[in-house]
Amino acid sequence: MWNHPREDDEYRPWDEPATPVTPPAASPPGTPPANPGRTGSQWRNRLGAIAILLATAAVIAFKLFLPSLLPHHDSPKVTFPGTPTGLPKGFAPVDPEHPFRGTPANLWPQGADGVQLPAAEAVGRYSADQVAAAEARAKQLITVARLDQHVLETGDPEPVLALLSQGTVDTIRPQLTPGNASRTPWLTTKLAAGNKLLPTPPRVDGSMSAELDDKGALSIKTNYIVAYAFQAPDQTAITDPMDIIVLVREQVEYIWIDDPRYDQPSQGMHFGKIQGHTYNADCDWFNKGYLAATYGRTTSHGGATQPRSPSQYFDPTIPLPTESNC
Repeated sequence: MWNHPREDDEYRPWDEPATPVTPPAASPPGTPPANPGRTGSQWRNRLGAIAILLATAAVIAFKLFLPSLLPHHDSPKVTFPGTPTGLPKGFAPVDPEHPFRGTPANLWPQGADGVQLPAAEAVGRYSADQVAAAEARAKQLITVARLDQHVLETGDPEPVLALLSQGTVDTIRPQLTPGNASRTPWLTTKLAAGNKLLPTPPRVDGSMSAELDDKGALSIKTNYIVAYAFQAPDQTAITDPMDIIVLVREQVEYIWIDDPRYDQPSQGMHFGKIQGHTYNADCDWFNKGYLAATYGRTTSHGGATQPRSPSQYFDPTIPLPTESNC
C-alpha cells in the first residue's frame, strides 16, 4: 500500500502562512484581487514542500506496506462461483478473448468507459464549468496513468506530467530517475519487462466526487479499481482467471487550482492525498515497482494471509486494504 496520510497538521500549500488566508469570493477572470494574500511563487514553493513530503511518505509506505496480495501458500486457490476448478493441466477454461469471465470484473466497463464522471454542479465558489473541467482532467490523469498502452509498456511519465500543473511537474520530475520505479507506483502503472496484457482492455470500476476541502480548495476525490488481464507464457496452462488477473486500486485526491491570485505555473491539477493497493501480483516484480501476474505461481514472501474473500478485493466501496504478504 502506498499512501500520503492526511493529518490535521498536514503540511498543505495553504497551511503554512503565519496568517491564514480565506479564499475570496470568485472574481471575473483576469481581475487582480484587492488582497492577493500569497503570490504565485509562494504557492509553488509551498507546493514543492507538500509534494516532496507526499513523495517521501509514499516511499516509506510503499516499502513497508504496499500489498501485492496473493493467496498465501497455505491458502486455498482463488476461485469465484462459475470458475472451473480441479481441471487437469493442459485444459484451458480461461478464454483469452474473455479473460474476466468468472470474476466480478466481467461486469465492469472496459477501459476509460469505467471512469464515469458525475454530473457537474457548482461547488462553493467554483462554477459547474470549473468543476466539470477539474473532473475531466482527473479522468484524463487516471486514464493515461493506468490505461494508456504506451505508458504501461514503456513507463514513460511524460503523458501524465503533461496533465499536471507546472509547479507539480517541477517537483515530481527529479524523482523520475532510472532505477527509481519502486518509489513512484502512485504516479503510473508500469508493466514488468517481458509481460504483456491480453488484447482485451482492462476493466474499471469506481467513483469520483467533487467537494471543497477543509481549506476551501476544490478537491476531486477518486476511487477506482483497474483489473488487468495478462498474456500468459503458456495460455493453455491457465485454468483459473486469477492466474492472469491483477487488480490495482487507487484512491487519489486531486486539487484543482483555477484562481487569479496565483500565477500561471500554479494553475491546474495538483496531487492531494494518495493511497493505493495492488492485489494478486507477482511479488518479485511488484517490489521493484512493476506489475506482472502470477501465472499460477506462488510468489508470496510470507506475511499476512487473506483476511477477506477474494471477491471483496473487487469491491471499491470497502475500505482500502492494508495487509500484504509480499
